Amino acid sequence: MRETRETERRKRERARRYEREDLGGYGRRPARRERPVRREGRRRERSSFAKNLPLILTGLVIAAVAIVLLGTSLFKEIGGSKEKADLNDYLGIDPSLGTAVILNGEVSEEKAVIQGDTPYISMAMANKFYDNFYYDSLEGHLLVTGATKAVEGAEGSDYIVQQDAVYISIPFLRRFAPLSYEIYEDPERVDISTGTDPVTSAELAEDTELRESADKKSAILVDLDKGDEIEVLEEEEAWASVRYQGISGYIETKRLKDNRNSVPSDVSGGEEADLTYTRNVRDHKIVLGFHNLAVSDANSYLDDATAITKGMNVIAPTWFSMADNEGAISDIASADYVAKAHEMGYEVWGVVDNFTNPVDTNEVLSRTSKRLVLEQNILSAAMTYGLEGINIDFEQLAGETGDDFAQFLRELSIYTRANGIVLSVDNYVPQDYTDFYRRDIQGRVADYVIIMGYDEHTALSNEAGSVASLGFVTQGIEDTLKEVPADQVINAIPFYTRKWSYEGGSLSCESLGMRDAAAFLSDNNVTATWDAEACQNYASFEKDGVTYSIWLEDAESISSKLAVMTAHDLGGVGCWKLGQETADIWDTISTYYPSGS
Repeated sequence: MRETRETERRKRERARRYEREDLGGYGRRPARRERPVRREGRRRERSSFAKNLPLILTGLVIAAVAIVLLGTSLFKEIGGSKEKADLNDYLGIDPSLGTAVILNGEVSEEKAVIQGDTPYISMAMANKFYDNFYYDSLEGHLLVTGATKAVEGAEGSDYIVQQDAVYISIPFLRRFAPLSYEIYEDPERVDISTGTDPVTSAELAEDTELRESADKKSAILVDLDKGDEIEVLEEEEAWASVRYQGISGYIETKRLKDNRNSVPSDVSGGEEADLTYTRNVRDHKIVLGFHNLAVSDANSYLDDATAITKGMNVIAPTWFSMADNEGAISDIASADYVAKAHEMGYEVWGVVDNFTNPVDTNEVLSRTSKRLVLEQNILSAAMTYGLEGINIDFEQLAGETGDDFAQFLRELSIYTRANGIVLSVDNYVPQDYTDFYRRDIQGRVADYVIIMGYDEHTALSNEAGSVASLGFVTQGIEDTLKEVPADQVINAIPFYTRKWSYEGGSLSCESLGMRDAAAFLSDNNVTATWDAEACQNYASFEKDGVTYSIWLEDAESISSKLAVMTAHDLGGVGCWKLGQETADIWDTISTYYPSGS
């Protein structure tokens, strides 16, 4: 029984020992358990990789994108942008407004019209090439008037009219002005060149692109092919500024073959240009006196009108006026007057004015048939009386008459030039609102352009002022000289002034000759004082409730004006009008313009 208990106790003891050994004791059993420990470690490693797999894949995607972007960037650096520019935007073209015009590489605001294979440009633009085009819309004449003749264009071939606008065919224009042109598409454009200097031409060594700027990343204007000819404007080591079919841009210099050629410009034409204007400009200064005549009987007063003059060499009697709306002129000229004037040493330049009412100057000048009648009548009068010159005094023209007036002078000058007759034209002191008188054309076709250097203030003025302050006169001379050569400019001075009266809030004036103005101040015991700004003697006083003011024209004021005129070396002086001056004025004029100078 005791043995049985002992046996069971030992069995339990041995079982506990084995349990302890199984939990970490030493022996074979623990050794066998090392492999399960290693297998557990592998299971943990596989679980961590699986857990991090999404992050790894994301990283790979980011790396791939970066590689693509880097590759694209490198491609752009090496191969350049493939972006195409919108040529309409680049050139500033709106196709809906018409065909674009590119003039010497610059896009013009003007538009062209294409009919068949013929391009037409506006007459205004054509006149920038050859300023002799004129269109009579009332009688349907397109005239190109030069120094010796007028050429008429044929509607349809030489010009077209669309919506009251006149367009000149470029082939017709090319008869008078040298140029070259090409028509291109996409976008439709007319490329015009007027340059006559040789151009640098080069051939492309390989296909390339014309770009907006000297940068591969800039947009492509035109794809160019190997062998294309381009014009090289400027060349540097890496890039060249070039022009192709009227489009300016840049290409890499290495794309050009090493065969730069200086080739003649292909500009040609102009065989019918008629611009040799021989002028009847005298080799001495002109001292001209206007003789204002209203009736034929006044011709007998030539001696009186010239009694105190000194050094005058031209007299201009106001003999002719537009008489009706058909081109006729009234005529109070006298052959005896001309003969006597010649005996006195004067040339006679007959004045033609448009002062007759109700003659419509625009009606006559705007119709070719009536304008030619007027011109022939003027020429006939000059030839009949043996006049050395004609003076055109057309005043108060409307702006719409400007082109017609210019054409009248062009045509009249053909006749006067061919017959050795001096053509002079009277003009206001230049102002913006009289630009349509086209002094630039006058300076080309007329012999003398006369400035009416007075009427700074008139009866229409809102304030009293000088008739011709020095600043006003000087500005008129300087502005005229911007368009007319000095030896063709004559500045006319006033022999009169205006007496201003201010009463009860009302301003009025009266024109007085030099002698009458001096007498007015003397009668009122008033002495004028020098106005340094106007360079005139000035007086102002009150009498019987009326405030009077006057800026005198006298020897001092005239001397100031003549000094400016001679400083600018003008062609001479004009005087409006004979009979209003004092004797000392001619001494002053002779000081600046000695006889025979």
